[in-house]
Amino acid sequence: MKLENEKAYRVKGLSQDILEHLMEDNTSYNSEDLKHVIEMLARTVLDLVTVYTDREGDHDTVLKGTISKMRISYNVLQYKEISKLVRKQDKYHPQP
Repeated sequence: MKLENEKAYRVKGLSQDILEHLMEDNTSYNSEDLKHVIEMLARTVLDLVTVYTDREGDHDTVLKGTISKMRISYNVLQYKEISKLVRKQDKYHPQP
């Protein structure tokens, strides 16, 4: 049960990180990227409901999958933000 709680806190932390990224005013995202993030987050909700309602299931495996899906969502948001900054930097500092 302790391991499950640690994983649940990891899910909570990733959720907070995703929300912080999405709430930043200066960042815009491609609609396809957001669609992918929404799909992954909907799948995590499904996973969490499964953990909550299925008392006999393999919660450890389900929570690992949930964390992976959340990391994918976070990475999509993080990657787009970083790539945007790199493109902006390259625009002003072209390579010879």
